[in-house]
Amino acid sequence: MKKLLLLFVVLCSLSVFSQGKPKTAKPKAKPNDAAFRIQILGKLLEECPKPPDVTFGDFHGSDTDVQAMNVNAKGEFSASYMLKEPGLFYFKKGGYTEYFMVSPKETLYKIELGCSKNVLAPVKVIGSTENKAYQQYLALREQLNKDLEVYKDKDLSEDLLFQGFANQWRDYQKNLVQFIKQYPQTYTARQIASFDRLAEKDLESLETLGANYLQRAVFGDQKFYNSPLPSYLLEDYLHFIDGKKKASFAPFENLLTIASKNPTAAKRLQHVLFEAFSKNKRQDLINGYINWYKAHPSQMLHTVVQAKLDMLAKSMVGAPFTNMKLNDVQGKAQELQPIVESSNYTLLTFFSPGCSHCQETLPKLIPIGEQYKNKGLKIYTVAAKTADADWTAFLTKYTSPEWTNVMDEPTNRHFGEHSVNSLPYFILIDNKGKIVSRMDAKSVLTELPKWFQ
Repeated sequence: MKKLLLLFVVLCSLSVFSQGKPKTAKPKAKPNDAAFRIQILGKLLEECPKPPDVTFGDFHGSDTDVQAMNVNAKGEFSASYMLKEPGLFYFKKGGYTEYFMVSPKETLYKIELGCSKNVLAPVKVIGSTENKAYQQYLALREQLNKDLEVYKDKDLSEDLLFQGFANQWRDYQKNLVQFIKQYPQTYTARQIASFDRLAEKDLESLETLGANYLQRAVFGDQKFYNSPLPSYLLEDYLHFIDGKKKASFAPFENLLTIASKNPTAAKRLQHVLFEAFSKNKRQDLINGYINWYKAHPSQMLHTVVQAKLDMLAKSMVGAPFTNMKLNDVQGKAQELQPIVESSNYTLLTFFSPGCSHCQETLPKLIPIGEQYKNKGLKIYTVAAKTADADWTAFLTKYTSPEWTNVMDEPTNRHFGEHSVNSLPYFILIDNKGKIVSRMDAKSVLTELPKWFQ
């Protein structure tokens, strides 16, 4: 009996020692933080070619395990994707792109794709609460944009004007509150609409709104960039708060600092900033972006944006012009540098013969060129590579024989080197060889004469 009792004590002791320290349960991954798989069941409507050249992918085009579609004779297809983050998902055909919202709460998406002239129509997602919520949010945002159109690029420092602007925002905030209550479990309500809200104190004055509008910690969350909201916020700031003045880059530098703690968020923000500045043709802010990047090269993580800024730095206001030597219609080389040195101002003009805006704008420059040629204005045009006959016909009909007209190389290298993002596009160079202005078709006719007054 004593032996049995001793054996029992020993076994209990071994059991205690074998347990050691109590194990801590591993925390379960939050559903929104874990990778998830979605299934797409699709149907092509009758007018669509079968199979179409359609591509699916996530908002950033890099985190998706894409599987090929197999379209059967009925136009039906299925696809499966593993996603790392919830957010917008795209389908693309050629240059046409449409989006729908995906989240871990809905893993099956039944969609219909219509076609018009071989272009995909907007996607119809059947029975998806997430996409119903997203479309309703877009409608609210679209209505806000319409309501604020009257205040766009106005001086909101006037009290009465600002109060009207603030009241439109208050109405929008009320609509967002109701929307979030209606769709409380959706990604759109929790991660998009919730971050689109403003505090009442922010609407007390333009100064308060300007100081606080971009002060959002969510810019440091990489999932925040899986929707168009970051672009919306930047557009709002540029149109209504910044006022298109010679703005300080400081608010945007603060954003870059907020996002810098998360490399993925930083990379995505850098892209969104560049697109917003470029879309709004904000040369002052692009210059600020270039200066920030030059001062913090290790923090520039988006290599494409980096390359674009490097290119822009060579042709922005204040930079020395880049010389070129291209052939005119007689095949004779015409160099830009002698023209710059012999004039007070040279208008470097980029166009394409098939461009309707070019056909409309360049003839209007003929009387301006005549008016100011005695004050030292010369015009040097560069056509995008095209058929000689089309180029010659354009020059005869829309330009002046007193201009120097050349055509770019087959790669249109000089268009890229000068970061031409719309046609026609104009760069004004002074007689010291410095770029003093960049203008598009809307601004050139009013801005150019100011340099001779």
